[in-house]
Amino acid sequence: MRLAGCLALCLGLLPSMAPAQTQARTGAQRVDAVTVELIADRASVGPSGQIELALRLAHEPGWHTYWRNSGDSGLPTTVEPSGPAQTLFGPLRWPAPKRMWVGPLANYGYEGEVALPFQAQLPAALPAGTVRFEAFAQWLVCREVCVPGEARVALELPQSAPGERLRPSAQAALFQAMSARIPDPARPLAATLFVQARTASLTFDAAALSGAGVSTQALQAVEFFPYVPGEMTPAAQQSLLRTQSGWRIDLQLAEDAKPPARMQGLLWVEDRPIELQAQVAAGAPPDGRLVFTTPQPVASVSTSASDGAAPGSGRLLQAGSANTPAAPADRVSAQSATSATSASGWLASLALGLIGGMLLNLMPCVFPVIGLKVLSFAQASPDAFEGRRAMRHGGFAFAGGVLVSFWLLGGLMLALRAAGDAIGWGFQLQSPGFVAAMALLFVLIGLNFSGVFEIGLGLTRLGNVGANDRAQQGGPSLTGSFGAGVLAAAVATPCTAPFMGSALGLTLSQPPAQAMAVFTAIGLGMALPYALLGLFPAWLRVLPRPGRWMETLRQVLAFPMYASAVWLTWVLAQQAGADAMLRLLLAAVLLAAAAWAWGRFSGPPRARPGLALSLVIACAIGMIGLLEPVARAAQEPAQDSAAAAPTVAAGDWEPWSESRVAAALAAGKPVFIDFTAAWCVTCQANKRMVLERTAVIQAFEQAGFVRLRADWTRRDARIAAELARHGRNGVPLYLVMRPGQQEARVLPEVLTVAGVLEALTVGTR
Repeated sequence: MRLAGCLALCLGLLPSMAPAQTQARTGAQRVDAVTVELIADRASVGPSGQIELALRLAHEPGWHTYWRNSGDSGLPTTVEPSGPAQTLFGPLRWPAPKRMWVGPLANYGYEGEVALPFQAQLPAALPAGTVRFEAFAQWLVCREVCVPGEARVALELPQSAPGERLRPSAQAALFQAMSARIPDPARPLAATLFVQARTASLTFDAAALSGAGVSTQALQAVEFFPYVPGEMTPAAQQSLLRTQSGWRIDLQLAEDAKPPARMQGLLWVEDRPIELQAQVAAGAPPDGRLVFTTPQPVASVSTSASDGAAPGSGRLLQAGSANTPAAPADRVSAQSATSATSASGWLASLALGLIGGMLLNLMPCVFPVIGLKVLSFAQASPDAFEGRRAMRHGGFAFAGGVLVSFWLLGGLMLALRAAGDAIGWGFQLQSPGFVAAMALLFVLIGLNFSGVFEIGLGLTRLGNVGANDRAQQGGPSLTGSFGAGVLAAAVATPCTAPFMGSALGLTLSQPPAQAMAVFTAIGLGMALPYALLGLFPAWLRVLPRPGRWMETLRQVLAFPMYASAVWLTWVLAQQAGADAMLRLLLAAVLLAAAAWAWGRFSGPPRARPGLALSLVIACAIGMIGLLEPVARAAQEPAQDSAAAAPTVAAGDWEPWSESRVAAALAAGKPVFIDFTAAWCVTCQANKRMVLERTAVIQAFEQAGFVRLRADWTRRDARIAAELARHGRNGVPLYLVMRPGQQEARVLPEVLTVAGVLEALTVGTR
């Protein structure tokens, strides 16, 4: 089963979208790839009696429906029964499922024939004649695609004569088979839960397992299915260990799951279902010897080929073997091929990262800083020895600032992701507090360039370009050059250059060392032009000689800084609302007042440093008070855009959700998805210059596309997960999806009108 096609259709699909029947029908009904029927374990009923009903699902080969916990995707089947007045119906009782692989993920569900039983307690008085039961059933059936289904099924049973023994029905054997796969909730297995990092260990003693009727001499098939979705990773390997007093099962918790205080589920042991209930305990689990592990897929496995004899078929470790079982020959070959492919892909990503880093210098968000760096090179004389040395050192210092910033950003991103956070490239700009701080920094830099104040050789001097630096004919200082590199890397994160998306996407699946190598390649690519200018200063002879034009250009370049601050203010309004924007604007006024006070009173001819410092401190206190609520907003979860969005008109952009994608594809409509963010400059440029062009809009409408926009301005784990499924960890990402096609077409990061029109008309290739 192909991951891209199935997940987009499975996740969150609403079964209610299928056409509903108005009248329940008796007998079996064929709905797409499933035959459904309401059955009973008895051939007749009597007053005050109890009968077992069930929804029987017979799947076509290769198709499956889902268990109560569907796993990584899908939806469980639902049944709403009805019958004679005052009939009491019990809940669905779920037979043990199978774990079915969906690419690197796994689902819990059923293939072949299955019955979902539930009890019906009949009233003392039954209507004359036959007794009619009805049920409204909804399900999701999947193979390469997922199809929602529903049916109204009915069953009519005769009433037994007084004192007559109820006879088994023709489906009694199926009820017995299902009963053998359903745990008894009245006889739970008590266990202890230990949680360490992302590992959950369930421990229980041998006596408790023996009390459940299972031999504890040599367990050979054990698998745990949790009742609560999202607690553990369905596709992760499960390990059975023999401890001194019993047994231990190690599970992997889901990345975004909170440590559970209790865990409940179905334990499949030696072809027997057992209800397991565990309470958390402090400390570490008891040590044990590994004896069994559930299998991991080598490649994408077709669920139709799986064995229906048991929920899972694991590997038993023979006595005396090492804790890690030996890999079969075919697995070794597959791993070798995968390693070779991974190595070549990693080298390709390094090359793409290097090219993408160089192209970052052409992005609009980086230009103001880059222009000042080139200007600082022009300040030095390329013909003098001291000037050449200063340019060489300045170029390498600038490159060092870029590299250090990329290392810090990459390392922090990998550390947060290892801790379970769903983040990607540009994650820091998803925080309103960080956006506000960057906007104020740009205002401060702009004021410095405009000559409102001078603050020495710090970050805001960007290489000491200015009137006071002309005496330093040796060129830019190392501190200023390093600071310029740090700032250039910081403002580059909202931009994604061509080729960067694929390179950054590789960091999702690589070890930290290889992932950091990709970040290093991007940083080297960005810094390479300036290192070369430092090594070959003669290339700068095309620039005019240093003079008054440099001061003029310095003041002119203040305006792109102000424009960047305005843009970040708009980003903050998208993230935290108009109140946060007002607070930022007031803070910017206080910052300007502090800069003016420092420039006017800190030095000659009106040197009053005490007054200058007092005014700066007062303004800083006011800024902190204004921005404290904005920083606190960074801790608040992002609102579900799909749930909060108003109704949209036909042809407009709609908020993205997995269910909306699935619904559109199930209705036979193609889908275009724009993964974007307000802080992503490339995204906004593509939107204004391509996606909002009249020709493109008309092409969307003529082809009947459903246009969805996944807004990642604030952190959203669902969007991060969807980006990861397509090998990306940042925006922009553009997908074209068509019904019946397994894979989405991925468009380039930088769009063109011709490229989008071709993708809309030709479709996925």
